[in-house]
Amino acid sequence: MSIRIIIKNMIKFILPIAIFIAAVYGISYFWTNSSSKGKKKIALGLIIALVIGISLTIYLILD
Repeated sequence: MSIRIIIKNMIKFILPIAIFIAAVYGISYFWTNSSSKGKKKIALGLIIALVIGISLTIYLILD
């Protein structure tokens, strides 16, 4: 296998997983330290980020 194939596979599979894990830890930290209004903003941001993340992951896997 060439280096390019290995790097391409790493970007397709490992990077989205690492971003997801980091996002979960960050969100849980901010969720516990926010008010009711802040939690509504976090929830809206999570919905948007989830849609973008799933779309990006599907695009990278199918490409």
